[in-house]
Amino acid sequence: MVTTSSYSNVNVGPEVFINFRGEELRENFVSHLYKALRQSGINAFIDSDMVPGDKLITLFKTIEESKIALAILSSKYTASQWCLEELVKIMECSTNGEGCKNLVVIPIFYKLSTSIVDKLEGEFGVNLLNVWREPGGARDSRIVKWNAALQDMLSRAALIYDGSMYENAFVARIVEKVNDARSLIWSQSQANPNLQKRGVEEIPNPPKFYNIALSSAEPGEQRLKQLEEKLHMDSLDCNEDETRVLGIFGMAGIGKTYLAKKLFFKLETKLCRALIIEFDCDNSNQLEKRLVEGLLKKDYPSLIFAGENSLEDWKNLLIEKKVVVVFDNVSDKKHLEPLMGNCDWIKKGSRIVITTRDKSLTEGLTVSDLYEVPGLNEREGLELFKAQIGTTLEGNYLELSRKYVDYTGGNPLALEAFGEEIRGKDEDHWEARLRTLSKVSSEKIGKVLRTCFDGLNQKQKDAFLDIAIFFRSKDDDYIKSLLESFDPDTSKAGNNFRELLDKFLIGVSDGRVEMNNLLLTMAMELVEASGGKYLLLPSDSAGSNTDALKNKEGKDKVRGIILDMSNMEEKPLDNQAFVSMSSLLYLKVYYSLCPTHSKAGCKLNLPDGIYFPKDNILRCLDWMRFPGKELPSDFEPMNLIDLRLPYSKIKCVWDCAKVAPKLKWVDLSHSSELTSISSLSDVPNLLRLNLEGCTSLKELPEEMKKMKKLVFLNLRGCTSLLSLPKITLDSLKTLILSGCSKFLTFQVISESLETLYLNGTAIDGLPPAICNLHRLNFLNLKDCVNLATLPDCLGKLKSLQELKLSRCSKLEVFPDVKEIMESLRVLLLDGTSITEMPSSVIYLSSLRRLCLSRNDKISSLKFDMGHMYHLKWLELKYCTNLTSLPRLPPNLQCLNAHGCTSLRTVASPLDLLMSTEQIHYTFIFTNCHEMEQGSKNDIISYIQKKSELMSDDRYNQVFFIIFFLLSIPKHPHFYENFYLQDFVFKALISTCFPGCDIPAWFNHQALGSILKMELPKDCNTGRFVGVALSVVVSFKEYKQQNNSTLQVKCTCEFTNASLSPESFIVGGWSEPGEEPHMVESDHVFIGYTTWFNIKKRQQLSSANEIFLRFEVTNGTSAVAECEVMKSGFSLVYEVEVAEHTSWEATSKLEKRISYKEDGYPSATPTKADSKRFDSILNIFRKAQ
Repeated sequence: MVTTSSYSNVNVGPEVFINFRGEELRENFVSHLYKALRQSGINAFIDSDMVPGDKLITLFKTIEESKIALAILSSKYTASQWCLEELVKIMECSTNGEGCKNLVVIPIFYKLSTSIVDKLEGEFGVNLLNVWREPGGARDSRIVKWNAALQDMLSRAALIYDGSMYENAFVARIVEKVNDARSLIWSQSQANPNLQKRGVEEIPNPPKFYNIALSSAEPGEQRLKQLEEKLHMDSLDCNEDETRVLGIFGMAGIGKTYLAKKLFFKLETKLCRALIIEFDCDNSNQLEKRLVEGLLKKDYPSLIFAGENSLEDWKNLLIEKKVVVVFDNVSDKKHLEPLMGNCDWIKKGSRIVITTRDKSLTEGLTVSDLYEVPGLNEREGLELFKAQIGTTLEGNYLELSRKYVDYTGGNPLALEAFGEEIRGKDEDHWEARLRTLSKVSSEKIGKVLRTCFDGLNQKQKDAFLDIAIFFRSKDDDYIKSLLESFDPDTSKAGNNFRELLDKFLIGVSDGRVEMNNLLLTMAMELVEASGGKYLLLPSDSAGSNTDALKNKEGKDKVRGIILDMSNMEEKPLDNQAFVSMSSLLYLKVYYSLCPTHSKAGCKLNLPDGIYFPKDNILRCLDWMRFPGKELPSDFEPMNLIDLRLPYSKIKCVWDCAKVAPKLKWVDLSHSSELTSISSLSDVPNLLRLNLEGCTSLKELPEEMKKMKKLVFLNLRGCTSLLSLPKITLDSLKTLILSGCSKFLTFQVISESLETLYLNGTAIDGLPPAICNLHRLNFLNLKDCVNLATLPDCLGKLKSLQELKLSRCSKLEVFPDVKEIMESLRVLLLDGTSITEMPSSVIYLSSLRRLCLSRNDKISSLKFDMGHMYHLKWLELKYCTNLTSLPRLPPNLQCLNAHGCTSLRTVASPLDLLMSTEQIHYTFIFTNCHEMEQGSKNDIISYIQKKSELMSDDRYNQVFFIIFFLLSIPKHPHFYENFYLQDFVFKALISTCFPGCDIPAWFNHQALGSILKMELPKDCNTGRFVGVALSVVVSFKEYKQQNNSTLQVKCTCEFTNASLSPESFIVGGWSEPGEEPHMVESDHVFIGYTTWFNIKKRQQLSSANEIFLRFEVTNGTSAVAECEVMKSGFSLVYEVEVAEHTSWEATSKLEKRISYKEDGYPSATPTKADSKRFDSILNIFRKAQ
């Protein structure tokens, strides 16, 4: 049995320094913890060990001599300067400061929320304020250091005690974490002797199970924590009487055994009897003997398990103590027989772990929890790959390594195998091996995967290869239908699919069946060795493809054919090519290098027609550009599941109706000669019918009413279609009639519709029955140029989320909605002739986007938008008769009023000014030439005040980015890649309008596109919170192109060459363009962003001058026709924001203190103290 040994106490100082505050804590929790550490052989230190008269410097020396620090944060923690100074020292020692030892720190939040620490709220925050007010000098610098140390604790993996578990169990968990840290320190010191500390010459009895690559970012650590939680490891010492059984699953090589053993070596220190049983091949013989002897031999050395003995005979001894047993690599039910039944040989409170590649093996067991081991993410995979090849990943090697990680899907065993192959090889070899990965697997991983495949029965093997060759990334229901068609007992057929899932040979993601690349490569290797069951005829062998079909030996064994016609010259196909293929299930003819919309004809001619086996069992017929007018008359589709004949020459599918009871999918799209689908009338199980682009199809047969299960019908671009038959299709959910330009009258054929496309049809109205579509969530009526009215009952469409009426030019009235449409999110009315929006539009309370663009009738927006709290985007482009704008919705993020040539006035302010989140706001008024100067001044004032309010709330952004950076896995090249890329910041708030002057409040202005200025000496101290930029751009020669992207970009360059340039998007727009349009005259652009964006990336103390260079781009390159005439720059100062928000900031702090709970300090800080305290913290937070 493997055990984990303790360290010998050979250190000069203590191993663990305990930092805490409070006598109550000392006499209870800390004393219990101190005792538990000592009992575990860990030399711990608390300040009661100090000699009277010792000063803080003595504590600092003790911290420096320690290996591990426990920082126990409680509500009274900040009441002590000593605690806070100790914490600062701990932070310094943990970050490799000068003369420090890289201390391991474990924060512990004792009955204290991390959010309280983060926001400095409640007693915790008030105590800190009171300590700051105490005399002692340099108090501002101290508060910054203290808060930095507190924030550092928040950034670390911490233990949190909220009182919901027994305290002794939590103490045990801390001791466990300390032991883990000791193991980590030992393993690092062994890997690099230079890391050994404080004169330690030898540490006897090292842990027997450790990984030399262990670190805080070790790939298995997070997974291990999740497993510990599932096993309730923190309650092992609480006399828990629940035996927990954990199943760990995953594909071969994913790391199941590694994690199970890590768990085992943690559990065996807590439970007296521990055993790992590893199953290799079939070594399940004498399993009960192995269990009994493995668990009892230590306590009973003379024990003999005779052949006729069983677990029952030893039950009384077995249940004496709790056990931990790992059943590793279980591949058969009989491996788990000891766990069947009531398991009365296992003492309550034991822990059982099972690892297997087959999830189904645990069925019938009482399993407490399951865990599927995920693949390594990119960072984790690169770390492992780097360790395997033994070198730094730089330049192209890093990019190539990413491709290896991506190909393996983060499989550790595969990364190890490929790493071994290419270790020490040059770049060319790396690239050459990458090219062969999909064809030749690694012998090491291939052998393991082949074992998984060999354990399948024949039907499962066939299903696996079918999916790999034909159906990867296909819909799971589609694949299930195909597999179920092979067996009259559909439940057994469905079992094959479930078996592949349970054995992790396939996976389902977003409803699609996927397969790991490693398994796909193995499948291709198996196909090559299958003796011709699958004919894969690629385009590079096109010249011999038809010959291969004609001359193929063993045709009766062929299961599937894939024929790529891309490089083939036009030639005939023998009409008997498929006749002998009695086992043919899948036939796919396609053009990999030819766009599907190409009008090129089929290169494979059928001069004499084509014949299939008389009793064909074909399941899937997929033939792009099928050259025949119809399928052979003797073709019997009794087994057909999927029929795809896109871009074909057919006029009808068959010459008469045929029974196809299993047919579920039909795709005849872009078959321009198709005139009738009546031969499909007897397909009762059809789910999807795609007739898009069948331009000769004039009508649908009434026999379609038999398609009771049809859920999807696509008739897009059927330009000859006049109407729908009078039928009812109860299951139909999606109906697409887009572009049916002759379609005159719509009638409801299904009340189950959820998605309805009528755009581009000739309808002039909707039937009253439209209001019966209670499930309808999407209605597209764009380009219905004859549509003049909408039904008054529109409000009854309670599920409707999107309503598109763009370019319905005859629509003059939007119905008076009398009922709340709480689901409606998008309403597009651009290009209509609506003269006025009804006041009842406020019932559209959940609306996110409203588009009224290109309406030359509407003159004002009379409805009250101030109550539309959810509206984010308002588009009013080319509303040439619009003269005024009311107050906008309070949460509006984008207003586009481009080309509103009559617009004169806007509300002042544009919306209700309030402190806002750090999100982007854009207000576009280009070509609004009639706008009054007063309105322009109001817009400028609004932007200035909005910027200040965003600065006041900038902490949201600062802490979000800090959290983001702290959360990024510590991949060695991440930060290098992150900072060296051409990163461009977008303005948080921007506007543009006609004009030729920079606003007066920009205190640095220049003519032209370059502005030079000196940086204030204190620019790196955190006083600045924002940057406002402005330019005047001349558009005299500019004509916007279809990409419809225009950006005013500012590049900030520093005199110090070591500092890289920064770029900002001052303003502009980017949206789909349908036609070029002019931007006339000069325009003013104003943009605001946070100074934080520069400070976080640059050390500006070495720069004293900056150059701002402005240019107009289309997103990729400069627009030469646009000229920057003037430029401006202004800094937003902390003092400006404080003046604007001082009352708010002070009152918030007073509110926190005034409503204190019992036990808070009685001293009430002054308003001046509160303001200064917040100000100091603000400076710190910005400086981060």
